[in-house]
Amino acid sequence: MNPELPEGSMLEEYSPEPTLLTVSCLDPSQDYRTQSWKNGLGETSEISIYPPEKNFKTDTFFWRLSVHTIDANCNFSIFPGYDCTTVVLPNKNSNAKFLLNHMGEEVAAKVKPLFPYRWNGAWATSCQVSNPPITNLQFMIKRDLGTAQFYVDTIGEPVPNEGGEIGKKLLLGSFALIYVVHGYVRITIDENHSQRRREILSPGQTLYIERDEDASPTSMTIQAADATGAVGGHELEATVIAIEISETKRGAALMEDENITKAVQAEKADKTAPSQRREPRRRGSLVLYNDKESEQITTVPLTDLAASLATTELSGVDEGTRRDSIAMLRGTVDKSQMYTPPLFALARQDTDVPPPVVRDRLVVEDFPIHTISTAWIKMVKQGLNEWVRLPAIICRGAEDGVVSEIDVKKLQGTVVAVPCVNMVGYLQFKREFADGRDLNRNFPGKEDGFASQVYCYQLMNKVISQFNYLVDLHTASFGRINSYYVRADMNDKASSTLARLQQPQIVLHNSGQDGTLRSAASARGIKSITVEIGNPQLFQNQYVQWAYLGVMRILDNLEMYPLSREPDQTLRGPPSTVLCSRGFWIYTRTGGVLEVYPGVNTIIRKGDVIARIKNIFGNVVDEYMAPCGGIVIGRSSNPVAMSGDRILHLGVIKRKGETLSKEAKENY
Repeated sequence: MNPELPEGSMLEEYSPEPTLLTVSCLDPSQDYRTQSWKNGLGETSEISIYPPEKNFKTDTFFWRLSVHTIDANCNFSIFPGYDCTTVVLPNKNSNAKFLLNHMGEEVAAKVKPLFPYRWNGAWATSCQVSNPPITNLQFMIKRDLGTAQFYVDTIGEPVPNEGGEIGKKLLLGSFALIYVVHGYVRITIDENHSQRRREILSPGQTLYIERDEDASPTSMTIQAADATGAVGGHELEATVIAIEISETKRGAALMEDENITKAVQAEKADKTAPSQRREPRRRGSLVLYNDKESEQITTVPLTDLAASLATTELSGVDEGTRRDSIAMLRGTVDKSQMYTPPLFALARQDTDVPPPVVRDRLVVEDFPIHTISTAWIKMVKQGLNEWVRLPAIICRGAEDGVVSEIDVKKLQGTVVAVPCVNMVGYLQFKREFADGRDLNRNFPGKEDGFASQVYCYQLMNKVISQFNYLVDLHTASFGRINSYYVRADMNDKASSTLARLQQPQIVLHNSGQDGTLRSAASARGIKSITVEIGNPQLFQNQYVQWAYLGVMRILDNLEMYPLSREPDQTLRGPPSTVLCSRGFWIYTRTGGVLEVYPGVNTIIRKGDVIARIKNIFGNVVDEYMAPCGGIVIGRSSNPVAMSGDRILHLGVIKRKGETLSKEAKENY
């Protein structure tokens, strides 16, 4: 903490600069710039453009808002690098229609009034109108400079926001544009601030708001009003279209990319984005929060920002261009409170793959060699008689043989990645399939069984049948946590090799015969292992990196893809692996509040206290000791336990000279 602040101080931020830079009401007769089209098919009224001195036909601009009146079918101009959005305004003629056709497609999109419709400005686009004229609001924004969000609200009372707080919207971007479709509205900005603004707008007018995007959010209340601005009448109603525009800020980590650096230099020279045009503003201060208005507020000046930046690592944030910013709290509050984005989060991690095709089943030969392809595989019909589809990524190399950083020109054979198997459970945030059953206990399935069995059957026949090797990637289920471990039949030489190449913390010998995908694939001669990669609903980056390198080692071992070099020890994996000859779960004998003590991947001895159950008042009602020595493979993380719930997954460490059982199962 800053030594100038009393211990236990409560702080708030104070800035001498206003959050709002410009607030103005734009009127069609005075501020809109109207021009008839040269072809005589309509006219355009430019409401606003940023930067204001730009010409949208010849200059690069950040965004532009206009209203069009279209009298006949026509072609739209092309704007590469921009996203276009249109909102058709209500027409007195209910039979009026507005259709857009892109890139000469056979089917045109019908755009209904007051439904924002977006498309890529680089697409050749034509419109078809019936019963004209059609009036529409048109918005364009440079894709690499910012984003825009649209809200269409019919107001009979204050507009509810996403959180349900009546009458409030929070503005977070650099600009907000409020266009009044019909009725009168009263708009109040920063109602509880000394810089409060209030505007009354009539139909066709637009409220232009420019604000400091790095400052605290700006509150806005929109209410239906009469022509004088009075609110509260039950018969009052209005419709508005709100557009919130945010600038895309690039982090320092991205500047290492030569192309991005050149683009940024060009933008700065052109001064298109707000952050490149605005002068630096006065710095904010931290003040001691005092809820007694009569007492004087004590201001504590912040240290010079440059000095603060010199002593605090700021990864990927160009703080030099920021103004009334929360980052100025650095050096004054506890350093652990300040979030710094990790470097990997600042890099643009996108996959360069084509759009997916739809197939009835996976046939590897259908996809071209030396390419990465994506596909949706039709699995089963659901309750609406529509297909449940399975995503697949197909990486084909140069030769027949047995994702993210695989150069397919160096790949021998084919790698197929299925990001998700249980699509129904994935979308419902649960482990079970549509019929409430666990898919991974129902393989190989049945063609005429219940829903889970049918899905498993189709997966086996449409996808898994194409494989020679299978690495089944999992996490723990809900309410449990796992170590990084592998299940494999260690009596099978090929499966044992796959398990060792994964270099996990623990290898658990499991022969299968348990309804799992691994078991069913192994029974059909497909060499298989299951890799458990930690906890559910969480990316554990170290585990993910270990698993990825394990898969790459397997490809290298199969001579499918060369592993050019091993990474450093921290990324390579744990220094050693514990082999367990069997494993089992320990279950509760009663219900209550469960406390589990050992962490995953820790070795325990027979008789160690591993868990207790307490009643709701905190009294111990049961205690659990380790029945034998071993290593903790997984454990419960849910403190609410019923009788018969899981406590701990214990692996029995293989003894020297012990022969692994031909049939080794677990008490799932």
